[in-house]
Amino acid sequence: MTDPDRLSRRVYNACREVRGAVEVEKAATSAVRSAVPFDRWCVLMIDPATALPTGGFHEQGLPAERVPALASIEARGEDASALHALARGRSRTAVLSHQTNGQLRSSERYRDVLEPSGVAHELRTVFTSGRGGWGALIMFRDTGRPDFTAEEAALVEHATATVATSIRRELVLTEIDYNLDVERGPGLLLLSTDLERIEATAAADAWLAEIDDGVDARTALPYSIRTTAARAQDVGAGGRSRARMRTKTGHWITLHAEPLGADGTISVIIEPTRPLELAELIADAYGLTAREREVARLLAVGNSRSEIARELTISDHTVDDHVKRAFAKVGVQSRAELTAKMFFDHNVPRMHAGTPLIGTGWFAQ
Repeated sequence: MTDPDRLSRRVYNACREVRGAVEVEKAATSAVRSAVPFDRWCVLMIDPATALPTGGFHEQGLPAERVPALASIEARGEDASALHALARGRSRTAVLSHQTNGQLRSSERYRDVLEPSGVAHELRTVFTSGRGGWGALIMFRDTGRPDFTAEEAALVEHATATVATSIRRELVLTEIDYNLDVERGPGLLLLSTDLERIEATAAADAWLAEIDDGVDARTALPYSIRTTAARAQDVGAGGRSRARMRTKTGHWITLHAEPLGADGTISVIIEPTRPLELAELIADAYGLTAREREVARLLAVGNSRSEIARELTISDHTVDDHVKRAFAKVGVQSRAELTAKMFFDHNVPRMHAGTPLIGTGWFAQ
């Protein structure tokens, strides 16, 4: 049996040798495979706010024609070991046969996707940190191969404990450009009831080309678009679905999907992520608690330790503790470094002052 701590170090080191969140997941997969063999695999990026897949690498996984059905099942989140359930559960790793008590055909995913693809066994793990999942690795073994064991699942969970931290590091290390293609603005994509493209604006096409995800051969749409639209479609008329994702060029975009009317048409608005949401996303990526965020905000606008203590009705010593933890999480040593790295020098003072947002989603001044 592979030493769990040794495999954990191997995964950690592999993740630090690459750049890009999806590449981190692929590196972790390669390290895990050295101890837990599998025949096929895929990795997903996940929006921690919604648990929706927003990108990934699918080429070593299931047949392309089966992926849309899988995306639809994941969007509903009702099948055994659904991603959102693992992200919020006591254990973030699951073997499908164990989750179904050996009754594999009770799983819609198994009946409609895995079995027709020649897959007999599945083990999935979600990379979690903070309040949700940031990515996932799904491993498959083909018909005729032994099932994944509970010991292998435990080994995978232990070994990948730091992967979410590596993903979050990659998401914040790349510079986020606040001059995000303002002239392009939001794009609108219209989809039919079977999630085929009806029409799209030029801006929508431009954003679609930047999404770092596999593309459904039938509709020529990224799988993450289909998943977000399917979630909106599943909750019925008046329902909405929202997801955030990072583009190939390092920008953040937000998808908003909702039914338009009785004919079942789905609209998907693709737009640059707004500053307030972006600041919260960055803070969450660093793992700052609510109190640490508040202390960081007050530091950024020039408050002293004593002023922060009075504002928050806590002691100077407690302020020091929050500052030290925030510095350690963000990887800085001074107020100036923290302010610059968290982009609070641009966002927080304007949020605090109530500066309005203009039509592009950016602050008016």
